Amino acid sequence: MNKPDIGKKYIKVDSKELLYEVRNVVEGAEVIALDTETTSLNVRTGKIVGISITVTEGTGYYIPTYTWNPETEHLDTIHIAGKEANIFVKAFLEMMVGKKLICHNASFDLRYISNFYGVDLLPYLWVDTALLVHTVKEEGAFGYGSPFALKSIAIMVQDAIGLDVQEAANKEQLELKQSIKDNGGSVTKDNFEIYKADIDILAKYAAADTDLTLRICNHFLKILKEEGLEKFFFEDEVMPLYREVTIPMEVEGIHLDVDLMKKTDEAIMKDQAFYRKAVMEELLKLKKVKEWIVDSALKNHPP
Repeated sequence: MNKPDIGKKYIKVDSKELLYEVRNVVEGAEVIALDTETTSLNVRTGKIVGISITVTEGTGYYIPTYTWNPETEHLDTIHIAGKEANIFVKAFLEMMVGKKLICHNASFDLRYISNFYGVDLLPYLWVDTALLVHTVKEEGAFGYGSPFALKSIAIMVQDAIGLDVQEAANKEQLELKQSIKDNGGSVTKDNFEIYKADIDILAKYAAADTDLTLRICNHFLKILKEEGLEKFFFEDEVMPLYREVTIPMEVEGIHLDVDLMKKTDEAIMKDQAFYRKAVMEELLKLKKVKEWIVDSALKNHPP
């Protein structure tokens, strides 16, 4: 029996008053769950159409920057209080410098933010919830969907986090997909055009995701502590390697000396041929090996 849902308050920020509210929330927060909604999986060429943040379980804010116009089939820039919403979003992101940030699949979101807004939040990444779950439960949400997808993990622990995630997620997905289709967008696995959903539907969906991210983080941090893995996760290996090695490699790539790789491959193949011949010559010197060869030949190819 699932626990009843803890109250959920998901807010689309579209007024001066709500901008002030978000500013105060970000200023006063030590830990912030952060997510982006984008036009593409390409972090270099895509646009961020909005960000969502949560600092308290049950409350999520979505600040939209663009919205899809199905009549013109273009993205319209959103204005709040007479100014482009992008101005406020960049300011909020800059305010997050020095905070403890929580993301799910942080490499995607933080690289997007760096490219699109020029704000580097990577040094302040505190927890990637996918890595957190993997650390304490190696197989993730196996049996609930994609093992390390946000919704799958949430469904797996929905009783513990106080939500009926499965039912809510199904409704959200149906509503979101229908809205995207109605606006001429694609909902295939390879091309899921989430940015074409109606802004109110997208706002609720995005804010719900950061709420889930924070709840999942809080739940699994307790398990991390119980299992004595905090130092391993925060200091020795998981997050330091992710921040300082994995994500920078994804940003900068790896230099490959192709000529050296070809020469090495040729040398390895040459060595293999040499040692193969040497081994066969040594084996054929053994009486038992010769007898085995003759017996096998007679058995498989009798006179």
